[in-house]
Amino acid sequence: MKDMDTDKTDKKDKTRDAKQVEDLVRLRRELELRLRESEKNYRDLLDHLPVGVYRTTPDGRIIEANRMLALLLGYSRPEQLRDLNVNDMYVQKSDRDEHLKKLDTSLTYFTEFELRRKDGGVIGVRDFPRAVLGPEGRVEHYTGVLVDISEQREAEQQLHKALVDLERSNRERQSMIVKLEGLSLLDDLTQLYNRRGFLAESQQRLGEARKKGFRVFFLFMDLDNLKWINDSWGHQKGDQALTQFATILTHALRRSDVKGRLGGDEFAVLAEETEGLTPDMLIDRIHSRVRAFNEAKGFPFPLSLSMGVSYFDPDHPCTIDELMVRADKLMYEQKRSKNPV
Repeated sequence: MKDMDTDKTDKKDKTRDAKQVEDLVRLRRELELRLRESEKNYRDLLDHLPVGVYRTTPDGRIIEANRMLALLLGYSRPEQLRDLNVNDMYVQKSDRDEHLKKLDTSLTYFTEFELRRKDGGVIGVRDFPRAVLGPEGRVEHYTGVLVDISEQREAEQQLHKALVDLERSNRERQSMIVKLEGLSLLDDLTQLYNRRGFLAESQQRLGEARKKGFRVFFLFMDLDNLKWINDSWGHQKGDQALTQFATILTHALRRSDVKGRLGGDEFAVLAEETEGLTPDMLIDRIHSRVRAFNEAKGFPFPLSLSMGVSYFDPDHPCTIDELMVRADKLMYEQKRSKNPV
């Protein structure tokens, strides 16, 4: 009775997990659409600013520019600035060196100087540069705004409003990027699908199998003795064992097969059964690659797996949760047979 209650609880938990996955996938798609719209709004704002906006590297390469900056410098399109170096545009070569020295001690300030345009003409500009630091505290790039001083008053009035709108748009972009990263469908360590991603993709594949009438199998795998590996050899070796098996699994499968790390030492595969790939063939292929790895003695310990297989019949369809429960039981029976109590 306890086992039956446990199975019911597991099914409820996994059904709840599946519903959460569906909600998260839907939310992710909505955020992606909103991000694309935000990116477009950000680009539109940038290109319609009445001042030049730039991003440059410490060595002077222009890595981003808007349309107004190109026009100020005598070009028709921002893309034409990508092959230029700002050091070559300064009328007084020493001006840029002085700017960079000031930005070493103050991350932002403003200055006025002269730049040479494409046609050789000279314009006076006011620059509002800012140094952007990377994770190690070094300057990653410079961003700034160039104002044509001859149109200073009108431009500064428009600049204030435009920059407020631009900053608001940028905050929205960054907020959605952070949310999307939080909804990642990949496992950080192995770069396979994580549990959320695996369930989402598997549900779609089962829907296709039901409509088109092809058989699918679910392979549940557990890397044996991971706790012992972590305790005896350290978590770094444990992580290496997981990533190495992820590589073995990837090479054993077709690109179209769904593969994931469901958490801890558990891996799973959902694949269409064909003459070229049956469950027995895949299991033999995985064991063969694991044996080859162990014989190469890349680790001071061998890799070992326990596996369980369940099948999806399109004439008698079931959920991914049911497939997982069946395969999970078979996998743990195999694991217990290796280590009887």
